[in-house]
Amino acid sequence: MATIEFPHRVTTGRKESRAVRSLLALLHGTIAAVLWLPRFWLQRKQLAVLASMSTRELLDIGLNPCDIANALAQRNDQDPTVYLADVARERRLRKQA
Repeated sequence: MATIEFPHRVTTGRKESRAVRSLLALLHGTIAAVLWLPRFWLQRKQLAVLASMSTRELLDIGLNPCDIANALAQRNDQDPTVYLADVARERRLRKQA
């Protein structure tokens, strides 16, 4: 049975590419973690604006105060404004049907 030996350079290239991929994954995770906090605060700021609206204003855009409370109960990594947009869209479609 014959064995094929690869030059040292080829085998280390594979190891380097794994190391580079690992480093890039670590860098991506670090950047995502650093950028999460400003995105979180922006979403909460938008939610605070909605929470400061009167019941009549919320009804005009298809929401009610309970929807704001439900949006606040979402996980921190989920955008509560997306949830509210979905709720308003569902109500509008139900009214049309």
